[in-house]
Amino acid sequence: MLNNKNTLLLNLRRLGLTADECKVYLALLEEPMSHLEIARKTGVNRTKVYRIADSLSKRSLITENMNDDGRELAANSPTNLEVVLTTQEQQIKSQQALLKQALPSLISIFEQGGQPQPNDFVVNTYEGVSGLKQMLWNELSTKDEILVLGSGAIQDLIASQRWAEKHRQKQVEAGYQIREIINPGGKISDFTKVPGFIGGAHHMRVLPKETLPLHQQIVVYNNTVAIYNWRNEQKIGIEIINAQFADTQRSIFENYWKISKKAH
Repeated sequence: MLNNKNTLLLNLRRLGLTADECKVYLALLEEPMSHLEIARKTGVNRTKVYRIADSLSKRSLITENMNDDGRELAANSPTNLEVVLTTQEQQIKSQQALLKQALPSLISIFEQGGQPQPNDFVVNTYEGVSGLKQMLWNELSTKDEILVLGSGAIQDLIASQRWAEKHRQKQVEAGYQIREIINPGGKISDFTKVPGFIGGAHHMRVLPKETLPLHQQIVVYNNTVAIYNWRNEQKIGIEIINAQFADTQRSIFENYWKISKKAH
């Protein structure tokens, strides 16, 4: 029962509810309660319960009623969560339309003054899953190809097969090539189901650990060298933006590519 409740909490979080909103909503699904009763059952501060009740009510997830004992909160049908999801989808579509409209102007401003120059040496650091996702998203800006000294698959970096597959689909749609060198056993052969990725957008070769041990993932694109680390519970990434440094890493990659063997 506890595992089932934890799963429900996790799924509700993914639908956009906060942790405390989830507690209050699940409590009200069991039975109607007053604000004080909810606070006692969930451990959520009573003052906060009022704010949460207002938020859930606006999303039509609960209803406030009056009875002989005063105000009482009750959950509406869980099917109302579909309305919440539809509303979120509409908001995302609206935001995407606004971004599409604004993006050309933003890119123009960036290219005129905000973009690092070839001789600049810029270092950006990132932390956590969100940081690594941002680095992966940055790779989509490549103008040529992506070179990878690999130590795993994208899903290893961000612990999400679904997100990784969507990212690989975007790579295929972008039309650029990815060349990757790994150590034996560094990546399973069926790490992706995206059509056109393996052997199409992505080409992989193998190099013995004795020649080049790969413990982190190093990616070279444009004037950028990106280093990913997700070992020992540390999800940290570094971007080094410098044309000369990137060219040096490309030369190193090409030398190893020549002596590597095609992955089976």
